[in-house]
Amino acid sequence: MEIIVRNAEGNLSAKDRDYAQQKVNRLNRYFHQANRVELVHRENKVDHHASHRIEITVFADGYTVRGEENDTDIRAAIDKVSHKLENRLSKLKGRIQDSYRRKGKSLPTLLAEEQEIEVPQPSVETEIKVTKQVFLEPMSYDEAALQLEMVGHPFYMFRNERSGQVEVLYKRNDGHYGLIQAEA
Repeated sequence: MEIIVRNAEGNLSAKDRDYAQQKVNRLNRYFHQANRVELVHRENKVDHHASHRIEITVFADGYTVRGEENDTDIRAAIDKVSHKLENRLSKLKGRIQDSYRRKGKSLPTLLAEEQEIEVPQPSVETEIKVTKQVFLEPMSYDEAALQLEMVGHPFYMFRNERSGQVEVLYKRNDGHYGLIQAEA
């Protein structure tokens, strides 16, 4: 598994980098093939106190799982985010297993091999309450941002006027915009 560590406005020591890699390597047991893991460290200094923000994104077995946490201690932030990812991965594995069982299929080898991981059964099935249909009008990023602000939703789906592709514009926690583009 390739682990990419990025420092964005922060310094991650070699010891902390090794600690993060140990924690991330524990997540390996949930995957058959983990392609890569991205770890981003940001250090924010407010009133002479450092706050560490750790973001970990795991790309494996066709899934993308992401978590982020903040703490004044960098190792505590790493522990929190790795714990959050373990919970998410355990829930994902449970849903996959439940889906295969409902369809009457045998579990894929990547899930059947691991006996030591206890997976809680999902308590609630995904229930879709509302279905909406939208007309995807071709528009620029500026127009999509304006529409996003007008509807008051956290995201806005539109057709890019240049590429013709369906894209999703969303508002990030930091106030900036993010864009999701489908990969073929």
